[in-house]
Amino acid sequence: MVHCGYMTSAARRAIWQLGLAGLLAAVLVWLAVLQYRWSLEISRGERTRIETSLNTSVTQFRQEFYRELAQVSTAFHGDPAADAGAWVENYADRYEEWSRTATRPDLLANVYLWREGKLLRLVPAESRFTAADWPVPLAMLRERVEDESRQQPVPPEAPGAPAAAPGPMLRAFAWTLEERIPALMRPVFDFSAPRPRYGGMRNGPRPLLGFVILELNRPALERMLGELAQRYFSGPGGFVYNVAVVSGRQGEMVYRSDAALTAASLEPPDARVALMPATPAETTRVMEGLAPARARSGRRGQGRRIFGARPRVAVILPSPGDQAWQLLARHRGGSLESVVAAERRRNLLVSFGVLLLLAASMALIVLSAQRAHRLARLQIEFVAGVSHELRTPVTVICSAADNLAEGFVGTREQVKEYGTLIRNEGRRLAAMIEQILHFAAGQSRPARYELTAVPVSGAVGAVLAAVAALPEAAGFAIEREMAADLPPVQADAAALKRCLENLVLNAFKYSGESRWVRIRAAAGDGPRVRISVEDGGPGIDPADLPHIFEPFYRGKSAQAGQTHGTGLGLSLARDIAEGMGGRLEVASEPGRGSTFTLELAAAEAGAPTDKRPAAEPLPHTA
Repeated sequence: MVHCGYMTSAARRAIWQLGLAGLLAAVLVWLAVLQYRWSLEISRGERTRIETSLNTSVTQFRQEFYRELAQVSTAFHGDPAADAGAWVENYADRYEEWSRTATRPDLLANVYLWREGKLLRLVPAESRFTAADWPVPLAMLRERVEDESRQQPVPPEAPGAPAAAPGPMLRAFAWTLEERIPALMRPVFDFSAPRPRYGGMRNGPRPLLGFVILELNRPALERMLGELAQRYFSGPGGFVYNVAVVSGRQGEMVYRSDAALTAASLEPPDARVALMPATPAETTRVMEGLAPARARSGRRGQGRRIFGARPRVAVILPSPGDQAWQLLARHRGGSLESVVAAERRRNLLVSFGVLLLLAASMALIVLSAQRAHRLARLQIEFVAGVSHELRTPVTVICSAADNLAEGFVGTREQVKEYGTLIRNEGRRLAAMIEQILHFAAGQSRPARYELTAVPVSGAVGAVLAAVAALPEAAGFAIEREMAADLPPVQADAAALKRCLENLVLNAFKYSGESRWVRIRAAAGDGPRVRISVEDGGPGIDPADLPHIFEPFYRGKSAQAGQTHGTGLGLSLARDIAEGMGGRLEVASEPGRGSTFTLELAAAEAGAPTDKRPAAEPLPHTA
C-alpha cells in the first residue's frame, strides 16, 4: 500500500510538471506571436518614418537648389521702370552688385546679352558688354533665340473679327534652366511701351528687347550639389543614401555622391523627382515654400507677389525637351523594402533570442527545482541511512557492554569474542563519523594536499593490510597485479590511501556472491599511472551510472538489497582524485561487474618521496 501510494504521488508530480511545462510552452508561443505582430507594426512604422524622412530630404534638397539658382536669376531680373535704351548698361550694374553680395559668386561663369541679332559678353574688369561670337556651349541656343525673336502675333483681318491665334507667347517673368550647358536664360521686354490691342483689349505682347543668358560654372554647380547632398542625405557615419543628379532620359550623371555610382545601380530608386518644377503651378508651390511667412500669408495678391515688377523669388522652369535634371536617391543598404526587411529580421532575431533565453531560464529553473527535490530526497535518505548505520554499531556495542557488565560472559574465549565485536563495531562507527566529517570539511573549504612521489605498490599494500582485518574482507579473494618498473605517482600519501580504501571497500560491498576483487596498476597514456579496482558483482544499472559519484546517491540495487552505506565513499574518492590533479572513472556492465580506475600523474625524477610510515586503518564506509 505504501508503494502504491508513493507511485501515485510520483505520478501526480509528473502530471503537474508536464502541465507546468505545457503552460510555459503556451506562454512562450503566445509571446512569440505577440513579438511577431509587434515586429510587423515596427516594420510598418519604420518604413513610414524612413519614407517621410526621405521625402522631406528630397523636398529640402530641391527647394535649396531652387533657392540658389533663384538668387542668381533674381539678381539679374529686369527692372520695368528702367529706360529701355539703357537696359544693357543696367545688367552691367547688376553684375557688380551680384559680385559684392552673392554667397556663391563662383556659381556664375559668364553673362551674355542678345540684342538685335548680336551676342554681347560682359567684361567684368571693364564693367561693359562687348560683341562676341557664340561660344561652343551656347551654340545650341542661337537658333532658338533667333526663332523666338521672330515670333510675333498676327493682327486681326478686319475690325470686329476675332483675334487670330498668336504665336507662342514669350514669358515675361520666367527663366529657363538650360541643363545641357548649364545656363539660365530669359527674354527681356520693353515695359515702357504700350501693349498692342487685339479684339479691343490691350492683350498683345510687349516689344522684345533681347535675351539675357547667365552661363553657370559647372564645377561650382557640382560642388553645390555635393554640399546639399551631404546636408540632406547623410548621417554621422556618412551618406545614408546614394544620391545622383542625372540629365533626363539619357541618364548622364551631373553629380553623384559616390564615384562608383552608375545609373543602373540606382534602379529602382527610392525617390525620383524632377529637380526643377515642370509647370508654373508647381513653381508657385516651390516658391511659396521659399518665400517668407508674411509673404505666404493669405492668397489675395499672390500673383502680384510672385509675378510683380520686382519679384522676391524669380520663376525658373526647366528647358524644353527631355534634358531636365532629375534627383535620384537609393538607400545604401539596398531598396527601402530590403532595408526594412533586414531591420525586421534583426528585430525578430533579437526578440526570439530573448524568448529562447527566457525558455532556457525556465528550463534551468525546472531542472534546478527537480535537482533540489532529488537532493532533498537523497539527504532525507542519507539522514535515515546514517541514523540506521549509527544505531546498529551503537546497539551492538551497548548490548556487548551490557553482557560484559552483567557477568553473562565468563570464559576467556567469550570475553575475547565480545572484545573483538566491540572493537570492530567501534571502528565501523568511527569510520562513518570520519566520512561525514571529511565530507563536511570538503563542502566548507577545498582540501589541501601535500603532493610527493608516492610508490604505487607501497600505497596498495598499505590499503590491503588495513582492510584485511576488517569483517568485510572475510572470505574475499583479492588479486593484485602490479606492472614492472612502475613509476611513483604524484599524490598525497594519506589521501591516496583513503581514496583506494574507499574503492576497495565499495568493491567488497557490491561484489555479490563472487566475493572477488582485483587491484591492478599499470602505466597509462603519457606520464600517467592507472590504478584499477575491479569487482565481479552484478554491475551498475545504466540509469544510475551518471549519478554514481554524486554525494548521498545510492543506486536502486543498493536500496533494494539494503546494502549498508551512506553514499559518500565514491563522492569523497572522486574529490580526492581531482584534488590531486587526477581523475576517477567507472566502467560497468550489468551482470559483469564494475571497474573503478584512478589515474594520476607520474612523479618526475628526483621528486621527494614520502617516507612516512603506513597510517592507521582509514575510513572505509562506502
